[in-house]
Amino acid sequence: MQSLSTGLNALTDRLGPKAAAALKRSRNKERYRAAVERAWRGRPEVARLVLMHTNGIYIAKDERPRKGPDRDRDIWVFGIYLDDAMVRTEVDAWQSVLLTALRQEGLSVEELRFMPAKWDMRQRRLFPELWEEDATAVSERTGGRSLQGRDESRALDVVKRAVYLVFEDTEQAWAFLEQVRGASLDEVPATRDAGEGTAGEGCRQGEKRYWLTFYVDDTEAMKRLARSFGGAIVSRARRLGLRIRGISVRQAGPELAGMRTFQRQGASVPYRLLKGGEGS
Repeated sequence: MQSLSTGLNALTDRLGPKAAAALKRSRNKERYRAAVERAWRGRPEVARLVLMHTNGIYIAKDERPRKGPDRDRDIWVFGIYLDDAMVRTEVDAWQSVLLTALRQEGLSVEELRFMPAKWDMRQRRLFPELWEEDATAVSERTGGRSLQGRDESRALDVVKRAVYLVFEDTEQAWAFLEQVRGASLDEVPATRDAGEGTAGEGCRQGEKRYWLTFYVDDTEAMKRLARSFGGAIVSRARRLGLRIRGISVRQAGPELAGMRTFQRQGASVPYRLLKGGEGS
C-alpha cells in the first residue's frame, strides 16, 4: 500500500499546473504549522503567536553567488513574513530549532529567513482562522454579561497573549506577568472613567468593555508599568477580541501569597479562584 506522501505526489502529477501549485502551497502551509508547533511544543501559546503573526511563507533557491566547493550546489531557503517585532525576535532566537523542525516535516531547506511584513503584506494572514477563533470565543463568552469562572480564565489568557505581543522579548513579558499575583476582569458601564495607573479607550454604544485589575506586591512599580505599557496592552487585547476599558492596580492581600494568575503553561487562574484557595 502506498504511503500518504506517495499518493499526494502522484495526485499532484495528475493535476494541472495551477491546481498542483495550489495543492503544494497548502501542503507547505500545513508543514510549516506542524513545524512551528513542534519547535515550541513546550510553549504552545508562543507557537500560536508565531502562526497568528505569519503573513506569508515561500521556498526559493538561493541565487546569491557563492565560493568554495559547494558553489554550484543548489541551496533552498525557507522564507517567512512576520508582522510583529516580538515574534521576529522569538523566531530569531529559535531559528535553528525551527529549521530542524521544518526538515522533520519533510521540507528540504537549508536556510531560514524571516522578514518584516510591509504595506499590503501586513493585511494578509496565513492562518486567519486563529484570529477568528480568538475573536469569536471572547465575543460569545462576554456578550451581555460579566465574565465568570472558566470564561474569565480564557479571557485572561487573551490578556496574557496581549502582553506577549507588546514586549519585544519573551522573558520581558514574563517578568511583567510574574509580578501579577491575581487578575480579574469586570464588566463596567461605558461612561466609567479610567482610574489610577490605567489606559482606557473609547466605547461605542452597546459594546461590552471590561475593567482589568492587577493585584500585586509592589503597586507603585506596577502603576508605572501600567502607565507605560497599558495602552499597548489594551490595543493588542482589542485586536484579539477582548475590549478592555482600563487597567487598575491593587495591593495583593495575604491570601495571594505564593499564587499567580498567569501560568507559564496551562490556563490562567482568575483572582476569584485564587482568593478561594484554588490554583497556584
